[in-house]
Amino acid sequence: MDEYPDFVVEKALNLLDSLSSRTFNYCAPLSRKFDELPPRPGIYAFRQRDAGILYIGKSTNIRARLRGGHKALGWAFIDRLDPDDVRIAFTTLSFQWNRVSYQLEQVMIGQTQPPYNDR
Repeated sequence: MDEYPDFVVEKALNLLDSLSSRTFNYCAPLSRKFDELPPRPGIYAFRQRDAGILYIGKSTNIRARLRGGHKALGWAFIDRLDPDDVRIAFTTLSFQWNRVSYQLEQVMIGQTQPPYNDR
């Protein structure tokens, strides 16, 4: 994390805490259209009810990104995870933070090392 400015690391850790601590039932369920997800830039995390964060990603349009399919969904299927036990936590980003979303994502992945980000 030394390669990123302190303010980026601090923001990434705050976002990670927000995604991790969000009550599972308040995360968006899996669906075909992902209507509960915003069509805005942000960071999202696939979460499993008991295992926690499986994957962290970023997108300029979270809803469109997941509507177009996602490799984490395929891995969850292969791992035989119950779809009712997988949800999506997300947070939108302002323009200022969207410009450094790659760095935010990398810090968050480095902190948690989600299993589906490694595949």
